[in-house]
Amino acid sequence: MDKSADRKKDFLHGGSRDPEERVARIKAFIEGGLYGEMRDFLREMEPEDIAEILNEFSAEDKLRIFGSLSSDSAAVVLDVTDPQTRLQILQGFDNKKLARVLDEMPVDEAADVIEDVAEEKREGLLDLMEQEDAEEVEEILGYPEDSAGRVMNPNFVFVRQDDDVEDAIKHIRGIELDEDFYNVYVVDEKRRLKGIVPLRKFLLSPSGTLVRNIMEQDVHSVLVDTDQEQAAMIMKKYDLFSLPVVDDKGELVGRITADDIIDVIDEERAEDISKMTGTIEEERGTETTFRATRNRLPWLIVCMIGSIVTGLVIQMFEVTLAEMIALVSFIPVITATGGNSGVQASTVVVRGIALGHMDFGKLGDEIRRQFKIAVSLGFVCGMVLTVLASFWKRDSHLGLIAGLSIFLVVIWSNFVGVFVPVIFKRMNIDPAIASGPLITTLNDVIGVFIYLNVATAFIS
Repeated sequence: MDKSADRKKDFLHGGSRDPEERVARIKAFIEGGLYGEMRDFLREMEPEDIAEILNEFSAEDKLRIFGSLSSDSAAVVLDVTDPQTRLQILQGFDNKKLARVLDEMPVDEAADVIEDVAEEKREGLLDLMEQEDAEEVEEILGYPEDSAGRVMNPNFVFVRQDDDVEDAIKHIRGIELDEDFYNVYVVDEKRRLKGIVPLRKFLLSPSGTLVRNIMEQDVHSVLVDTDQEQAAMIMKKYDLFSLPVVDDKGELVGRITADDIIDVIDEERAEDISKMTGTIEEERGTETTFRATRNRLPWLIVCMIGSIVTGLVIQMFEVTLAEMIALVSFIPVITATGGNSGVQASTVVVRGIALGHMDFGKLGDEIRRQFKIAVSLGFVCGMVLTVLASFWKRDSHLGLIAGLSIFLVVIWSNFVGVFVPVIFKRMNIDPAIASGPLITTLNDVIGVFIYLNVATAFIS
């Protein structure tokens, strides 16, 4: 065999973990029609690594690669791949193949995938799944969106509080579970949550010990309709591996695991970023032009109307501007600095609310703290602008107007940045909405109004 053939063999079957090289090898397999070799190559890769590189391929090749995977590997890939690739797979594969893959997934992850399936295809897909899995998926999808019930896994390990340790261990051994667990939940005869027992306690407790005597009764749990973000905050606060979910009767219905919460945190972070930029819904690359336009348009209209109002404010002070035309030069400085200052303050407040650091019982203290910060920022910005404006326009009078105006605008902007998110939270509106175009637009209008009023007072 010649050297070029040896190099080709090494390229196709080498063990490099470099993503770019793996992509090149898989493309070489596809171009050469070497699908058996590609299947063997993919078998040696972690499913998460396959999911990571799938977006490097065309839609047709993605389907070819996905079809080469075993059902258990395909289940992981379908769960963790990017939204656009997932949608292409869901649209491109027949229901029989997808049903086999979904049966390999934890029920909560399968529900998350099926949620993305078109309505006309969803029922057929559920009919082909194992009956128990399909029923659990439908139950999960019946809970409110973004609730704890929507992200929980209904499969968990539990024992009765009146069991002894030996019987409990035998019961645990007979349970088939699709995820790891570290704690065993304790329930009464009506399956109401009574406590929790770490696995190590079962291993260390002597035979004949009753479960009720070793269980921890102080258990953190959430209701099925609790917001998923609140569930994530509880798990983070108390450093929990899993969080039990109960219904309104106190009956244990599922558990949320740490990997579920990581997904929730990612989703909430992306959602907040989208809202702060005025897109409202996270764009995943799969939306139609109409939907993406509908998501972005409202805040653009708000900004446009706000700019018109700013123009009307400027028109109200035509006489002042005519007497000192140099005032126009500083309008962009006033609006930009006010907008940025307001967004800074609102970002701090929104983050505090999102992470649970904002104590509304001590709101007065936080307002005083933010006011002191605003005064300090305004004073420094005012001094800097006064000096710059005086030298630029060679007019200390104008410099004083600009400096005093920016001082007042920064204080106002911080006031808006603090109060608007708090008010939104009180009204049960996501405060992240307040951190983008709304605050910027509001501060533009009022900032120009303050500036031109100060100028009018000085000129008069």
